[in-house]
Amino acid sequence: MDVTSQTLLRPGSNCSGIARADRFAMLVDGSGYYSALADTIPRAKRTVAIVGWDLDTRARLGPSGGDGPLLPPLREWLRSVADATPALEIYILTWDFPLIFANVRDPLLVREQDPFEHPRIHLHFDGEHPPGASHHQKLVVIDDCLAFFGGMDIAGGRWDTPEHRHHDVRRGAEPYPPYHDVQAVVDGEAARVLAGIVRDRWSRAADTPMTPPGEPWDLWPAGIEPDVVDAAVGISRTDVPADAEVGCHEIEQLHLDLIAAARDSIYVENQYLTSATMTDALCRRLEAEDGPEIVLVLPLDNAGWLEANTIEALRIRSVRRLRASDRFRRLRLCYPAVPGDGELCVGLHSKVLVVDDRLFRVGSSNLTNRSMRLDTELDATIEAATPEHRAAVLRLRNRLLAEHLGMPLADVEAFLSADGSLVRLVDARRAESRCLCELPQETVEPILSHELVDPDGPLDTDDLIEGLATSAVGAPARRLLPVVLALAATAALIAFATRRLRARSLRRSR
Repeated sequence: MDVTSQTLLRPGSNCSGIARADRFAMLVDGSGYYSALADTIPRAKRTVAIVGWDLDTRARLGPSGGDGPLLPPLREWLRSVADATPALEIYILTWDFPLIFANVRDPLLVREQDPFEHPRIHLHFDGEHPPGASHHQKLVVIDDCLAFFGGMDIAGGRWDTPEHRHHDVRRGAEPYPPYHDVQAVVDGEAARVLAGIVRDRWSRAADTPMTPPGEPWDLWPAGIEPDVVDAAVGISRTDVPADAEVGCHEIEQLHLDLIAAARDSIYVENQYLTSATMTDALCRRLEAEDGPEIVLVLPLDNAGWLEANTIEALRIRSVRRLRASDRFRRLRLCYPAVPGDGELCVGLHSKVLVVDDRLFRVGSSNLTNRSMRLDTELDATIEAATPEHRAAVLRLRNRLLAEHLGMPLADVEAFLSADGSLVRLVDARRAESRCLCELPQETVEPILSHELVDPDGPLDTDDLIEGLATSAVGAPARRLLPVVLALAATAALIAFATRRLRARSLRRSR
């Protein structure tokens, strides 16, 4: 079958189903997303559901200075929202993270305390996962009629503007580097389908139902122009039950189908690139004489020594393989840089994949084994059905390119209309202070085995011991680190088992 001539989205294979979105908009960077939340959450009538990998109740839905009002911290602001609407119930579901994340999490949540202390704000820690997995979806659903989804949590260090200024006081009193991410918002049937996924997740994790939905109504954010109207949206998931039975791996199949479907170009923004399956698929397209151009936008690095020596070291292997497969010179592996005191790279956390002018996918999944096979993820894909939709898909991609290249959108569109090559567009801007720089050649070797850093299935104690033993071989000077990590990981497994027993005990007592 020629996948390029067929409808790509197939329920039961690469998506759960296809729903109509009356309106769809891409929200680039935290300023756009947080402003939309600040506008819509106070207008909720019945329910607000916030689901995320991370949550910091000290975060503010707005700039920390400069233009715009300064909102109170989330823990105070949500209480005031609930008090203003007596019928409103707010549900917050966040990952029941292991203690190794304690130094970068909300201290109250580390202690499993409720920062809200409000009878209609319901906080629950989601531990319904196999060992080694995490809840990685990022959604906010309001009244079952408006849904935000993508790569962004409500947490510290997320807010920024598309300008990504080197020194921007609005990023807060504790400075952090420029930060790029992408979220999306939909209404109509697509929002109701996403609300159903949230309700199911809450029921499974909290073992209690949410308030039933009311009649749908128009809650579209003020000042947000839809990028696409009346579009088919495929909803895809990775979802593995806590008992490690066979789960749902729609996102993995979706990515394979997207990569195979490309005729002219594949544009990717992603935080990580460690999946051998995804790397293989991209290499096959590069090796084909008639394959597409591929532009991969990745971060130069991710914060922290541990990540640099684990998941980033695994990325280096993927990068080497891709460059070795690029026999027709159709590949660019880039990171975004902005002007500053010397070259300054932008922290990149978005998860976007665009194929030609036909398919636009945004969600929570990284190009990692765990996103494809283990963690709980959610992606959505627009499949263009009309000339208007195809033009919209190109605009979405070109907006992202314009931001990274420091160009007006009209100039990006003019270049591509005349030339058609993403690779030549990226190359033409290399000398500019704001551009997409080529990733450097790197040689760091991972300190832990691939199976531990980026597992493709649940971890048990035997897996942990075997992986750590393998990691220590041939690296005597670094053997102490695996031992320390073994203790931390064993503690995480024990904590997981304890939470499972505690949850079962609570359920039996109800």
